Amino acid sequence: MRMSPKWGALLAVPVLAAAAMTPLSLQPGSRVWVEGTSTVRSWHCESTRAEGGAGVSTTDVAKLSGAAHAQVTVATATLDCRNGTMNGHMRKALKASTVPTLGFHATSVQVTPAGAAAGTAEMQGTLSIAGQERPVTITGTVAGESGQLRVRGTKRIDMREWGVRPPSLMMGTMRVNPNVTVGFDVVLKP
Repeated sequence: MRMSPKWGALLAVPVLAAAAMTPLSLQPGSRVWVEGTSTVRSWHCESTRAEGGAGVSTTDVAKLSGAAHAQVTVATATLDCRNGTMNGHMRKALKASTVPTLGFHATSVQVTPAGAAAGTAEMQGTLSIAGQERPVTITGTVAGESGQLRVRGTKRIDMREWGVRPPSLMMGTMRVNPNVTVGFDVVLKP
């Protein structure tokens, strides 16, 4: 049996529509970090193995407002402080052995375009650290770049609010400041 071109075109429409509705997912080049200070020096721990996506299927900044949801998750063990001892203390403080991931789940994303391919985003949702979830609002930037969407943001937090005890060494002479910055720079595309 031979299918007419008209029927073939009609059958292709749902496939093309589904492809156009593909949610955005994180791409290589995405990164998540935690940084802060101690009584000795500043520190920065970063992972380039973030996972997640957004509940939209466009990289057009003007069409992003009201996105249903977005999320970024990272395995705590992939955060690298460029110091083995510090990695161990950070993973212990974040309870990596029992809570292997940390992440942000946005339940509301409002984008305000600031031009054809850029804007600001206000993301409300839940930040999960060391097994504790707290509601947060993160303000960031959004930019359309070569068919991709780049979203950047940071949030200053007090780690104690998530049940994380700031590491302390040498009988308390070296202490990590409880106020840290959690940040992300993610690339998304369908």
